[in-house]
Amino acid sequence: MSIERIARRARLMARLIAGLIVAIPLTALIALGSGVADTEALQTIYGLSLVPDDPGTGPTLVWIAVETLRLALFMWVLWGVRGWLVACGRGDVFGGKTAQHIQRIGRRMVLLAVAHTAGNTVIIAALTWNNPPGTRSLAIGFGSTECLLLLAAGLMTLFGWIQSEAARLAEENKGFV
Repeated sequence: MSIERIARRARLMARLIAGLIVAIPLTALIALGSGVADTEALQTIYGLSLVPDDPGTGPTLVWIAVETLRLALFMWVLWGVRGWLVACGRGDVFGGKTAQHIQRIGRRMVLLAVAHTAGNTVIIAALTWNNPPGTRSLAIGFGSTECLLLLAAGLMTLFGWIQSEAARLAEENKGFV
């Protein structure tokens, strides 16, 4: 596949990612406004039958804050992906800047995986905080989603290191030609 063909596809994907960066937060706001925070929805999302009918203002604010943080981290990952694709779209497919973009994406994905795991723990504890003793809940979970995210993060970071070394070698070889 030619560099120009890669660049065209990268430009198209960068536009799609830019659309997602706008659409996802808007969708989250619409969902929040349409009642996604009612007790039944929270019980379904977090698998809890112990969420009280009215968890209270504090726990609800904790839930919103944690979900907002996780959404912001996800948008940060997408912003990094968009930056990488824009660089590729300009023809810098094998350069050092491209490698840096890839490494940043990997590190951001690690943060996202940690925030996902820790966030669920905090949300569940907050939503059941006002329950009577014995009916509060603390759940720490690490499942296939977090495992896959960490694997992808590790692979992106490794690919970035490989790309960085390849760019360094290419630059070194230019001196011999």
